[in-house]
Amino acid sequence: MPRMALTSPTIIRAAHGLAKDGGAILVAETPPLDEIPPPNLADTEKGLEVRRKRGRPFAKGNSAASNKGPMLTRITIDPDAPEEVRKIHRRAQTLKAKRERELSVQHGGMILSTGVKTELISWARAQAWADHYSRLGDAKQALLFAEKASGHNLKAIGIAEREAKADQHNIITDPLGLTR
Repeated sequence: MPRMALTSPTIIRAAHGLAKDGGAILVAETPPLDEIPPPNLADTEKGLEVRRKRGRPFAKGNSAASNKGPMLTRITIDPDAPEEVRKIHRRAQTLKAKRERELSVQHGGMILSTGVKTELISWARAQAWADHYSRLGDAKQALLFAEKASGHNLKAIGIAEREAKADQHNIITDPLGLTR
């Protein structure tokens, strides 16, 4: 369903029926589905142009997402941590971002939920530590972290698949079934 401003003439209408009999001049109502214009190419192009102007909201230097509060889906790096630990966390950030893009594309370009992103954080951290211990030659620790990473990755995939399937059936986007 296309988004409409609250001041749109399709939402604020002249009073009619019982509202008019009751003395109302204007009424706010949801338009019937057959009166909502279908999506079109021009609207999509306008939306993409706005997105291009805003830029990528989480890129360094872009303030589009400022003042949004704390995020559960961020890997934070302690500036006082040793350099080696900071490198591992930066590696985890990179892994998480790449896997997020992959999962999003695999499931139709959907926006991943916090549940999926949280599992991806755990996967990325465990994978980064597994890589670190593997480079150090500690096979036992590398294997332990790799097993943890595998479990978190499988959970993230499972959650994303369930959400994509639910989204295809309008379970999440249309919980009341109004568009059927």
